[in-house]
Amino acid sequence: MYTNFTLIAVMVLSLLYQQYHEEIYEFIQVFRQDNAVAGIPGHDQFHYNINFDLLNRTVATLDTDNVNAKLDHSLLKPISPYAQLKVEFQHGVASGDPLSDKIILWTRITPEVPVSLSQYDLVPLSFKISDENDAIVQEGWTWTSSVIDYTVKLDIDGLSPDHRYSYQFQYSDSAVSTIGQTRTLPDPEDPLEDSSVKLAIYSCSNYAGGYYHAYKFPLIKQTIDFVIHLGDYIYEYSREEYVDGTEIGRAHEPAHECYTLEDYRIRYASYRLDLDLQASHAGYPWILVWDDHEVTDNSYHSGSVHSKGYEFVIRKDQATQAYFEWLPIRPVSLDRNKIWRGFQFGKLMGVSMLDTRNYDRDLTDIYDNQELIHGLKEYEQRSILGFDQEAWLERELMSNKESGIVWNFISSQCVVNSLNLSMPLSGGLGWPFEKANQDSWDGYVANRNRLLNFIKDNQLDNTVVLSGDFHIAIASELSLDGEEYDVKTGLGSLAVEFTTSAVSSPSTFPREFSYEQCLPLSEELVDQNNLVWNEGYWRGYYEMSVSHEEIHVKYFGVDVKKKQLNVSDEILLAEFTVKQGQNKIDRESAKAYRGVLNHAI
Repeated sequence: MYTNFTLIAVMVLSLLYQQYHEEIYEFIQVFRQDNAVAGIPGHDQFHYNINFDLLNRTVATLDTDNVNAKLDHSLLKPISPYAQLKVEFQHGVASGDPLSDKIILWTRITPEVPVSLSQYDLVPLSFKISDENDAIVQEGWTWTSSVIDYTVKLDIDGLSPDHRYSYQFQYSDSAVSTIGQTRTLPDPEDPLEDSSVKLAIYSCSNYAGGYYHAYKFPLIKQTIDFVIHLGDYIYEYSREEYVDGTEIGRAHEPAHECYTLEDYRIRYASYRLDLDLQASHAGYPWILVWDDHEVTDNSYHSGSVHSKGYEFVIRKDQATQAYFEWLPIRPVSLDRNKIWRGFQFGKLMGVSMLDTRNYDRDLTDIYDNQELIHGLKEYEQRSILGFDQEAWLERELMSNKESGIVWNFISSQCVVNSLNLSMPLSGGLGWPFEKANQDSWDGYVANRNRLLNFIKDNQLDNTVVLSGDFHIAIASELSLDGEEYDVKTGLGSLAVEFTTSAVSSPSTFPREFSYEQCLPLSEELVDQNNLVWNEGYWRGYYEMSVSHEEIHVKYFGVDVKKKQLNVSDEILLAEFTVKQGQNKIDRESAKAYRGVLNHAI
């Protein structure tokens, strides 16, 4: 945690750097208005690096005339000092937040020798985008700088719906990025009657916890079109906390817990050196949202386990800046804490990406207040989303219904279903899960009831929740407390929830347990909570194929402790189907190859 001296030092440095950041931001805005800056390619080829907007935290628009009056254009010659700069693209490329006509493209350069902070610290890069016939459809230039950690993020528009594209960045003849592949979403009015959308769903990828095999296998199999990551993309822990990757050569950098902007930047940089993660980012557009560990454990709007008050505000501000710098996500607001947003895949499906963590979540379980949270969990004014986001989600769901969209997907970091975790036969899961995971929707019962009642009252058929966070794989159905639900038939189910395991983070079940030892835990968890299925030993992910008629889900498991795995080593854990209009998992086609299927099915 911060000492008082460290906290004061961070505040002072933040103020000093903010002044410099504002100067860079103003410089960039002037350039966007000015065709005559020496040494820059034609104005029509310049594309704005939207990560520079991270330097402007409060200003929605800029008075360009006033800025022009303050700046001396004779100083605006940032390119020539770096004509011979040696750089590498060590962290690959990425794309994300696809729309029918737009896509985010991302990369980062690593200078051989870090460039010192100065007004000349601006490095030019070129890029090109090609269609499936290798014809260039767009090309241009942009800038990056140390003030945004040499990251590049472009919001490319003017693309065609449901098209595949390749893209590449270049600094010089000898400094060229890998080639990335991406695609746009279908036109919002496209019915996609004879098409399907294929996705991989991930969560909880602790670099020190094991190898990222889960990221590479869909690419090898060529079985998906898009990736959804539900959060905990990085972990902020020190090497001494939670899991130590030293033995497998995956120790966290920096070695201490992340608190500052520089800490988080180094942590992202170390994660993004993983070649399997790079390959997935280069292979598919990603849609991401954060959970708690992108900032710190069990965070909520104004605190967490390890930091509270103003200390937490500073920490969250710096963590979210690094998040936006390093990930291919499109800002939706000047307030970078606001991250919830929606995606429409033609008339086939809508995806609502929730923030159940940082924006307006009420006080959560921070371990020393469990009895308090237990007493508050049914309080009507308590929300895991915040009331602004609750209203937004309701509008999204109703808009999808009125537009004739077939499937509603709600992406929640945390498990929505109620889970009773007091398991006396097996000894339970242990602290902090003796009774319930109150850091999930179980700590916000009224919010869950409002969501399920809204689904019921508005007859929002074909609603599916995608969730993660809990590090075990679960297939379940959502019903209102006190209302009839039959796990044998699915009668009473309002929606289906598929919870992914962790890419590499340890299981919630005891880490030392073998697969066989985990089975009794799964059996109790399934029986006590009327779950359809659970598997708690294997790390992994699931793939989902969505058509008009049905959703088909395949859960996969991998051994994250083995460095070398072939795709044949991947284990198919279970398969489930949800048929349109049924609002439940199809019993006849449900298959569990590992883990425990409810004995009533």
